[in-house]
Amino acid sequence: MPYRTVKIQLFPKPEQEKRMLLTLHACRATYNDLNEYCRDFTKRYDEWRESMGVQEGDDASLYETDTNPLPRFPSEFELTAKAGEFREINLWRRDAYGSAVREVGCRIYKAYQRWFDSLIDDSSAGKPRFRTDGRYDSFTYTENNKYRLDTQGLFKGKKPRMFLGGVGWVRSSDNSIIKRVPTDCMKQAVISRKKMGKSNKWYITIFCECLEIPDNRTWYMDAETPDPVGLDLGARRVATLTDGTVVENHRTMRKNEKKLARIQRKISKTEKGSEERRKYLGHMNHLLKRIGDSKNDLLQKATRSIAQNRTKIFVEDLSVRDLIDLQDNKESRKLFRDASAGTFMRLLRYKGEETGSEIVPVNPAYTSRICTKCGMLNDPFSEETFRCRFCGFTIHRDDNACENVLRRGMGFDILGTSPIA
Repeated sequence: MPYRTVKIQLFPKPEQEKRMLLTLHACRATYNDLNEYCRDFTKRYDEWRESMGVQEGDDASLYETDTNPLPRFPSEFELTAKAGEFREINLWRRDAYGSAVREVGCRIYKAYQRWFDSLIDDSSAGKPRFRTDGRYDSFTYTENNKYRLDTQGLFKGKKPRMFLGGVGWVRSSDNSIIKRVPTDCMKQAVISRKKMGKSNKWYITIFCECLEIPDNRTWYMDAETPDPVGLDLGARRVATLTDGTVVENHRTMRKNEKKLARIQRKISKTEKGSEERRKYLGHMNHLLKRIGDSKNDLLQKATRSIAQNRTKIFVEDLSVRDLIDLQDNKESRKLFRDASAGTFMRLLRYKGEETGSEIVPVNPAYTSRICTKCGMLNDPFSEETFRCRFCGFTIHRDDNACENVLRRGMGFDILGTSPIA
């Protein structure tokens, strides 16, 4: 069953925002208390290893005895119960929404599990840190009866609103997708805060798992079933398809780079915690939000158009991080990051699930260097135009690559073949 997250902006009244901030601060304080509680365990565990002489890489369970057992990390259930205890001990936290505060136990448990896993596989997850006000901006509803959309009011022409436990009815932005999702399919909701200087923007992100893949494509596709297409990711072109579709890189970040740098220089000259610093931080957050919204709007529209009108799309089985690492200079890497190819592929995959389009990964080896006319392998090059040194064929490098992706996906041996006369 495909999954979907729906993000809606909330517009709480001042009294409602106070209650939301109270719950947020209670969750942050509980997170820090649980972090201290878990760090006491890790300290006792390190002391136990040292006292028992456990060497690095040894199985610690082989050293435990009846008189000196191995300290056990608290379970998710125990941490959830501990979060409830911290809420009862501190009087001001009792006014916060209890379900959201207890969920912090699950959050801190998962954070420590990621850290424990990183010690084994050398991943980048670090030890959970204590959170200040600016580093804790969300709380979670795990019960779907604690939040809901006022669908009856929408049918009567009223403004959209969401019910939140402990807060009440909050006005929200309109969303055509969430109207079609039954309440029992909503599994979890996260209330998040975005600081915009002196004010805050609030959002609710709802996790759903009931949007089924449609069987009949006639609702959003022409009567004729289109042919499969190949897709190539790039920097100047975010995506190029064999049917001629091109998604250009609008370079949103590059266009606002100087303005962002100017604001950041002003921030660096201000004192931490000052009113002036908060003002410029608000300016920077507003600018970053405009950049993100503009980029997201372009990618959403492009991926929706591609997924709705294709049955099968062949893409290179290559991570975007690998593509960026292949670039030989700083400007090319910045251009690739500005293209947001990773976000493009993530959106295309989930929209493909919704519309029934099949996203098929293929081997990316030499797709940019093999000539689509003579099939010969050329030397690496950095120009936008592909010129075959064997047959003289000239074409845009992305058009050449996506054609090779399509042929390889269709099962042709693209190296040493000449499908085009």
